[in-house]
Amino acid sequence: MNLYKYTIFSILLAIFCLPLGCEKGKRHLELANGLTKENKLDEALAEYTKAIEANVNLAEAYYGRGNVYLEQEKLEDAATDFRKAIDINPKYIDAHKKLAETFVKIGAPDDEFQKRFKAIENDPDNPLTYVELGVFYHKLEKDIDAIEQYKKALELDQNNPYIMFNLGVGYLDMGLYEDAENIFKKAIEIDPNYDNAYYNLAVSLHKQGKVDEAVKELNKTLEVNPKYSNAYVVFGLIKLKEKKFEEAIAQYNKAMERDPDNLDARYQRAIIFALQKRYDDALTENMAVLEKNPKYVNAAYNIGVIYHRTDRLDKAIEWYDKVTKKIDPLYEDAYYNRAQIYSLKGDHSRAYSDFISYSYITKWRTGKDPAVVYKQDEIKEMFLQSVPVLKGQEKDREMELKSN
Repeated sequence: MNLYKYTIFSILLAIFCLPLGCEKGKRHLELANGLTKENKLDEALAEYTKAIEANVNLAEAYYGRGNVYLEQEKLEDAATDFRKAIDINPKYIDAHKKLAETFVKIGAPDDEFQKRFKAIENDPDNPLTYVELGVFYHKLEKDIDAIEQYKKALELDQNNPYIMFNLGVGYLDMGLYEDAENIFKKAIEIDPNYDNAYYNLAVSLHKQGKVDEAVKELNKTLEVNPKYSNAYVVFGLIKLKEKKFEEAIAQYNKAMERDPDNLDARYQRAIIFALQKRYDDALTENMAVLEKNPKYVNAAYNIGVIYHRTDRLDKAIEWYDKVTKKIDPLYEDAYYNRAQIYSLKGDHSRAYSDFISYSYITKWRTGKDPAVVYKQDEIKEMFLQSVPVLKGQEKDREMELKSN
């Protein structure tokens, strides 16, 4: 396997590293680490590069530079450096973690399919090539194909917890929560300090309704990494389900104290405000989410719903339009709610058109037909008792909220 070849090559290079160059490389590395802590990323980048130039076998320097690239959203450069660190030291646990994180964040251009197939062709014994292809499939929401690639990677490296982690995320997205639970547990057995594995194990347990077990794993997540803000988001979701709104808000606040840019926490807090009919606060929170991430579709949709529920119908249509035309043209509930408004306005032709769009998308997603409406004038009757719904809570036609 090529990973072993790289290890042998690294050992040989290390033998021939001149003492002066090695020492100089370590000095640059220490300086770079200090600059990174001070958030002086450009200066840190230069020092990491000097460390690598002085000692091409300094895995920590590649890892450090990779972290800077990741922070700067230079994802391909980050992936290259994390791979190099792993090539030098295949047991470099933190580099494996960061490489997996980088794979997830990479937005692949159109030709990436061929690049990834070619990488597997050229290096069929390297499990990371299959992981990269799996992540690419995952981004395209082809979860079955992604899982297949992760399984191939795991056949080549059966005790790699980071490959197991990716496989577990695939299972989660497929709704195979018990399979996800089992694979995350295996990852944790191999790496007891793997915070992402503990967190996703908690999510898989929560999805199965195993709340007490989920809480236990969330606490373990925070033991390993006290700054893991998403753990508090799930704590908040548990309190939300129990309708303990103030306790839920307290958990979301904790998440944002640890990470002010945690958009899921802010979004969930907006849901609580909406449930409490604090609509202006909910609008403010959702707008703040969209300011950070204009593609956060549930926040845009919920803004439309809030305007809808407060009878600001033209504003509601404006936001449903944003959802369907600019963010996600397959967001079926936006069509349904917009159809309701058109019906209230007496524009049954547009209402019927939107309902047909809703029907087609619903059938495509679920394989099931919604209620059939054959004539435009039937739309009016259909929407007489309908209530616009938010997304984030458990399904309830009176008030439905949709979490990510």
